[in-house]
Amino acid sequence: MDLQGKRILITGAARGLGRELAALFEKEGCALILVDREPAPQSNAQAYLCDLSDLSQRRELIVKLQSVRVDILVNCAGIGSHSSLRQLTVDEVERLMQVNALAPLELTAGLSPLELVVNIGSVAGEMNLPSMSLYGASKSALHSFTRSIQSEGAKTLLVILGPLRGTDFVQSITRPRAGQPRWYRRLDLPAAAAARLIVNAIKRGRSQLVAPGWYRVVIPLVRILRPLIGFFASAWR
Repeated sequence: MDLQGKRILITGAARGLGRELAALFEKEGCALILVDREPAPQSNAQAYLCDLSDLSQRRELIVKLQSVRVDILVNCAGIGSHSSLRQLTVDEVERLMQVNALAPLELTAGLSPLELVVNIGSVAGEMNLPSMSLYGASKSALHSFTRSIQSEGAKTLLVILGPLRGTDFVQSITRPRAGQPRWYRRLDLPAAAAARLIVNAIKRGRSQLVAPGWYRVVIPLVRILRPLIGFFASAWR
């Protein structure tokens, strides 16, 4: 796909992966439409302030955007959770599902037809990891939605990412409540590198990207070893 002149809407554009993607798309000659609850750094972009966890704000945003031409939608906004079942609260469940699952679905439905929908998923949506039940469920919903609309003829790119270096989500792994071992923090990928992989995947017309690539081996392996992982996770607690 030739990105020159495309109008690209990115959610979660003020920080992390969203900010890196915006910078790369700008270099490709794209017109940027940036959505975040904080101001985005690009001064020449069309920007909208919106807290995607707020249903009323989200629907007001969709109404505004329906009068704007959007060629590519990048659902990048997301929040993490490392809570076990005992630690989950109703407020956490509501906020995370609103941002990670419902907002991308509603934006895709409200702005269609689109040339391309890029949904930023996670390896957690494929592997059912301990202490990540809520986060994994939200990403699993996004993965399923992406694959389903693709079978209906929509052009999509599902990005299945491991941890991204420097993001709020990866930094939260160090919290004691999560219980992740120290080696897990070494598996992260720089957000800038992930952004480059995503832009290249779009230009090549790919429908799925797994990054880092070795997760293509890890994901099916974890599925096979799931009972053993569950046993050791219980023993660890």
